[in-house]
Parts: sequence; structure tokens; C-alpha cells
Amino acid sequence: MGVYYVYEHDPITSISTEVQRIHDTGFKVIRISLICDPNNSTADANQRTDEFFSAARNNSEAVALVILNHVDMPTIHYYLTRWGGNLTYIQVLNEPELSQSWDFGALYTDEELYTLFDRIQVEIATQSLNVQTYTNFEPGFVLRPNVPIDLSKKLDFVGYDVYLKSFQLLSPNFIQLLQKITNKPIVITEFGSSTPDDQAQSDYIISGLNLFKSLGLKGCWLVYWNSADTYYGIRDRLAETTVRDWIAQNAPA
Repeated sequence: MGVYYVYEHDPITSISTEVQRIHDTGFKVIRISLICDPNNSTADANQRTDEFFSAARNNSEAVALVILNHVDMPTIHYYLTRWGGNLTYIQVLNEPELSQSWDFGALYTDEELYTLFDRIQVEIATQSLNVQTYTNFEPGFVLRPNVPIDLSKKLDFVGYDVYLKSFQLLSPNFIQLLQKITNKPIVITEFGSSTPDDQAQSDYIISGLNLFKSLGLKGCWLVYWNSADTYYGIRDRLAETTVRDWIAQNAPA
């Protein structure tokens, strides 16, 4: 089990406490965005990232870094050089089958996607990091199945994102199709529901966890631990308690 922690939205003084709380809830993986300032080594963003990784190490938490599609290569290089040794997983691109190109509303061409993907993979290899790489997809992959098929050849596993609108009866079919065309293990890399109704959010998450377990998936990472301007976060809500209990009840013996 894992969870996306948006530590840049918390005071720096509370990051360590929050990571401890995430650990105590039972999460083994913390997923984070690539946050840094390559032009100022002591910038606030870098201090926050230092604080986060210190707390993650202290709690033996695996960390999954998300490299979004528009992060430039010098920033990626700086981040991996400074913090790459703390990572267990790296997400190369985010839902690339839906990504916009330079013109608003246009998709990346296959060539653009593959070139960008390969540049990031080369940077990771150059750093000699002991990490597993993955890319996440959502139901739109059925419109461009060549993208997960081609990218998965260079990945350790494939991510699939599930939200309220797509988590219906067809969800297992999408997951099984993604497994079939990539021949790679599947992790639910984003799973959540944005609703102010605590009971509805909790019920949705628990039903999903039970489904993913029944499908024998490798793992499930929730969005989010905390969130700004949405109702995805589970912190201080009913779902925090029910997810903690679910993890405790379903942990390997």
C-alpha cells in the first residue's frame, strides 16, 4: 500500500510528523512530485525535499518519484544527482497517452513521447540508481494502445489510475487488458475519490482495495494523503481510519 503525499503544501516543520503518521497508518510507499530549485541549493523547495527524505529514511519508507511530462532535463538531472539515492521507484511521464504537445489541445506525437521517455530513462541509467521504473496510464490508453505496449518494454511495471468516473464494472477489464498488452505487473498508482462526503469516500476506497486484492495486483497507491482545493485527501477523515484498519487486517502474516 502507498499514498501520494503533497509535502510542499505542508509547513516544513510538520513534514517529519506527517511522514511518521503515514508510516503508522501502514503505508509502505510514499509517492511524491519532483519538487526542487536547481538554481539555488538552499531554496525553500530544496530544504523541504531534504526534510522529506530525512523523514522517509528514518521511517524506512520506500519513495516513488513522479516525473511529470514538462519537467526539463537539467531539473531532472539536478534532482536525481542530489536525491536519487533515496528513491525506490521513478515514474517516467504521467498518463502520456493523454499528454499535450506544444500546441494547446494537441497530443504528443508518438515520436515526441518516445524521445522524451528515452531521454529520462537514459538520465536514470546514467545515475546508476537502484530503482524500478514505471509509467502510469488511465482508461484513455485504449485509444492509443501502442503507447503502453512500446513504453512497457523498458519498464519494470505499469501503473493504472482509477478515479470515480472510471471505477465501474469495466475497471477489471481495463486492468486485465493493460496486463495483456504489456505483459508487465500492474500497480494501481492513483486511486481516490474527491468528495466532501466522508462515508462515500471511505466506502469507495475500501471497495476498490477489496477489488484490487481479489485481482491479485501488485499494489495500490492512494491519492492523496493531503490535498489542496480538492476533497481527495484522506488525512483527518474517516478514510484515514478505515484504510488503516484495512491495511492492518490485510497485511501479510
